[in-house]
Amino acid sequence: MGLILSTRNARDSVVFETHTETVRPRYPLHPYQRQVLADILRALSSPERRTIAHLPTGAGKTRIASHAACHLLNEKDTDNALVIWLASTEELCEQAADELSRAWTSLGRRDICVHRYWGNRSLDLRHLRSGFLVTGLAKLRSAAFQDNTLLAHLANCAATVIFDEAHQAVAETYSFITEQLCSVRPPLLGLTATPGRTADITDADYRLASMFNHNKVSVDPRGHGNPVTYLIQNRYLADPRFVPISFESDTAITTPQPDMDYSTDDLDVLGRNHQRTRKIVELAEDVAKRHPRTLVFCPSVKSALECNKLLQDKGVVTDVVTANTSSEDRQAIIDAFRCDSREHKVIFNYGVLTAGFDAPRTRCVIIARPTTSLVLYSQMAGRAMRGPRSGGNPKAEIITVADTNLPGFGSVADAFTNWEELWTTNSPT
Repeated sequence: MGLILSTRNARDSVVFETHTETVRPRYPLHPYQRQVLADILRALSSPERRTIAHLPTGAGKTRIASHAACHLLNEKDTDNALVIWLASTEELCEQAADELSRAWTSLGRRDICVHRYWGNRSLDLRHLRSGFLVTGLAKLRSAAFQDNTLLAHLANCAATVIFDEAHQAVAETYSFITEQLCSVRPPLLGLTATPGRTADITDADYRLASMFNHNKVSVDPRGHGNPVTYLIQNRYLADPRFVPISFESDTAITTPQPDMDYSTDDLDVLGRNHQRTRKIVELAEDVAKRHPRTLVFCPSVKSALECNKLLQDKGVVTDVVTANTSSEDRQAIIDAFRCDSREHKVIFNYGVLTAGFDAPRTRCVIIARPTTSLVLYSQMAGRAMRGPRSGGNPKAEIITVADTNLPGFGSVADAFTNWEELWTTNSPT
């Protein structure tokens, strides 16, 4: 838009004209995201070349990491530069590949390929040299067992390795992959909302911190106490209201061993408690009247299917997603849940939508799946945490079915700060 300034007197007229145009980026970052990105790039250019980015769910880890990936790939102006993105689920892989493609359209300096390798997709990994490789961890592990020099080949091409949900990186099944891919010391970036593996800090948590050289970057809280408080008060995250619903259960469940969660068998027993199932349906029916989108985490597949049928019989628009749902059906259900229709909708879920699921209109989460994992609880609660400045809601409701005979958790902010000592201490005390 042009701005015209003029001065006049009796003898003449002088017109000073300036033109100002606002150019909006197609792939922007919020100020706090730009701060985190700068800290990531600084850490990855240090001699250690490793860091973990710790941001709450809904704060944009994937977008920030995509900026970092594009920057690092642009620096390698060669046909032998591959950014390798590791993720454990199809949802996380799909999200990462889509985000990297979108980012490179705005930030890239040359044509590259986005290689997708998860689920039933196939690639000749031996012939990959450049671009983005987004791969499922289990699929890559299987391929590496069949070709014992495959990881060495990928390591020689690696410009960067990015590990999504990085608290899994030291799991026995995945740590070998990570270290092999990093054998020639490319930058290693971890992404997580929970930079630890257990609620009570153990050796596994120290191994995770050690893998990333105790180097963690996060949001500068700017005097707000912690990053979650800063993001909520600045409307990047929703302001959550935690509602515990006590349930007196006579179902016998084995207390998990230290560092373990409830077994699928025990959860299945809990899922067959008809009184508890009716309570979940009652809660979902109530919140569906108040919230446009509600996500329910059930204790078992059977429980999710039964809850879905019972609530549908009451006239509520619902659907169900489990590991048995086909990729095509799952995507259709998620797309319908994300759409802008005014119809209120509920998804019942077991074991799938804890990560890599982005539906900003989700305003309520019902956590009816007990867990001893602070990581898992934080992931479930975080599904409703996207705030208005990130396309979400000003407030969120987190309802936890608190079985009186089982432990539980209650605050995203508490979860976020649980592992801080790991990243300032080099070994267990």
